[in-house]
Amino acid sequence: MTSSPCYRQERASVFVERRREIALVSCCVVLLVTGLAGAAREIRIIVDNEVIAVAAAPALRVGDVLKQAGVELQDGDKVTPQISERVRGRGVITVTRAVPVELTVDGSKVGLRSTGPMVKHVLAESGILLRPEDKVSPGMEAGLTPGMNIKVTRVTSEVVVRQVRIPYRTEERPDSGMDRGESKVIKQGIEGLREEEVRVTYEDGRVVNETVLSSRVLREAVSRVVRVGTRNPIRTLLTSRGTFRYREVKTMTATAYEPGPTSCGKWADGYTAIGLKAVPGIAAVDPKVIPLRTKLYVEGYGPAIAGDVGGAIKGNRIDLLFETVEEALRYGRRKVKVYILEP
Repeated sequence: MTSSPCYRQERASVFVERRREIALVSCCVVLLVTGLAGAAREIRIIVDNEVIAVAAAPALRVGDVLKQAGVELQDGDKVTPQISERVRGRGVITVTRAVPVELTVDGSKVGLRSTGPMVKHVLAESGILLRPEDKVSPGMEAGLTPGMNIKVTRVTSEVVVRQVRIPYRTEERPDSGMDRGESKVIKQGIEGLREEEVRVTYEDGRVVNETVLSSRVLREAVSRVVRVGTRNPIRTLLTSRGTFRYREVKTMTATAYEPGPTSCGKWADGYTAIGLKAVPGIAAVDPKVIPLRTKLYVEGYGPAIAGDVGGAIKGNRIDLLFETVEEALRYGRRKVKVYILEP
């Protein structure tokens, strides 16, 4: 059946109206989506142990959000996500502050900033390669602190072979025929020679340790032999009784005796223990201290000879012979200097 012209016109009008409604709804949806996309949202910024909340459009980049929040970045600071990324889909921005430290390595000292958090991270960031023997102070696991000085000490070692001189010893032989202070070399010394294999350890090029790995003697050392004088040197004594040459002087306790029975008892025969005539100038001594027949000069007495002994004359004592008992008693007991004269 064929429709009338009026019916066809009515159907066309309804179709056009519906298309307008669809277009209007679509436009509203687009406007709604666009509006939501451009709406600001809350972004949290974690920095310096604080949380800062800001409202920012998702289309902004991280760097722009930080500027909006007044967060200034310093050299070495680490930002997550990166400042060039957009905040779309992200609600948190983390800023890790870099710590200023000093790094000393290979003879150079440089200041830098690092987020660490440990020493090993600074070395990795700086491209420092370590050998197993190298030392790091403080340790690799130490946490960074402002102003920390990180020092890398290069440790190297090598094995060297070297020859070492062996010093000779000096052997001294006493000689009573020579004065004190005199000496005579009777055999020259010869240095020995030793070969050593040594491990030498260096820290930053400076030797810090040497370890001998092996050693062998190539030539033995020969001792130097020296005769050393033990005799006292000759000195001169000037007195009113003449000039005397002596080698030794002793301070002794002096007493006096006479050749008669008062002093010598039953042994008073006019002769001394070694057969000398008992006259002034004879001195009784301890032969262990002054050998018999030694020539003497006794202070306040004069020249004498060690020619007698006595039971009470022991050690550092001397008994001087006088002619009479009176002279002996008058002399008494006193300290004197006894000069041991040259023969």
